[in-house]
Amino acid sequence: MMVRMKKKRSILLRILCAFLFLGLSGIIMLSIYTLSNEDGFDSSIRSESVTEALKKEVKDRLENTPEGVALSERIKGVVIRYSPYGSDWNANVRKLAHFSIYCALGAMIYITLAILGCKKGGRLFLTLLICLGFAILDELHQGDVLGRTMSKRDVVIDMLGACAAVGVLTVFSMIYSFISWIGKGIFNS
Repeated sequence: MMVRMKKKRSILLRILCAFLFLGLSGIIMLSIYTLSNEDGFDSSIRSESVTEALKKEVKDRLENTPEGVALSERIKGVVIRYSPYGSDWNANVRKLAHFSIYCALGAMIYITLAILGCKKGGRLFLTLLICLGFAILDELHQGDVLGRTMSKRDVVIDMLGACAAVGVLTVFSMIYSFISWIGKGIFNS
């Protein structure tokens, strides 16, 4: 009787947690849709204001000591050297936003599927498939918005963000499984 109550409570908790992370996934998807629904002019103004705020933070927090100035210059050098956008801060910030929001989306979907009991391989595949489908639909939708264009590069950057989240969470999951397996061996012998 007591075991059945605990099992019922455990299932209810899993369902509540799954709804929580599903809701967070929905909020992220709504945010992506809302941002891509802005016309080109409004989107440019938003990204330029974010870029300027970031530049100000870097200047205020990092560039007020000789060590900070040296670090800032090294960071700028790496960005200019390796970014396909060179020193265009605004383009780099926009692409970082793509990467970050899809990283968050991938994490929320992956965690939702884990709570629902999907196996690791299924979680990985489904998360990437959902993120890919949403990235493609988002770019198709963005192509219909005034002043915006569709971009295959954005879909690739979106998927890199989703892959980063899935990769990190899969490694954590494997480490947790390994530690649990060792723990069962130690405590069950």
